[in-house]
Amino acid sequence: MSLDQWTFSIVGEIDQPKRWSWKEFRELPKETTTADIHCVTKWSKLDTSWTGVSVDTLLEGVDTAAEFATVFCDGGYTTNLALDDLAGHKAWVVYEYDGQPLHPEHGGPVRLLVPHLYFWKSAKWVRGIKLENEEQPGFWESNGYHIRGDPWREQRYWGD
Repeated sequence: MSLDQWTFSIVGEIDQPKRWSWKEFRELPKETTTADIHCVTKWSKLDTSWTGVSVDTLLEGVDTAAEFATVFCDGGYTTNLALDDLAGHKAWVVYEYDGQPLHPEHGGPVRLLVPHLYFWKSAKWVRGIKLENEEQPGFWESNGYHIRGDPWREQRYWGD
């Protein structure tokens, strides 16, 4: 897909949906963060460097009673998160890894970064966030992965 056709949206339980083109998205305030990432298959990568837009920036001016979010991506992939896991400077929509544009095989042009949860929550090819009043399991969560995915509690699968 051409970047001039790419958009990112915030929809759902809000009065006025928000939408950015690639150009508008890249004009938002950017941040570089260093974080450790943890995969459900028991590997970690320490001190990774990412650049993108804080989810807090994307949610500025959004008035919602929603407590949950479904992140949606190209290809139909989704993942669910509590809004508390996205807000409070805990998550970013990133377009650079280690100072370079994010390659498509790693989720480019943008992916979600939620480093305090297992990496499947950091969805690739992300296109938007749907704010919801009720938690809706995403792709992996509907297939047996834990609804939250906290690596420090080893929440890999339902029942963990």
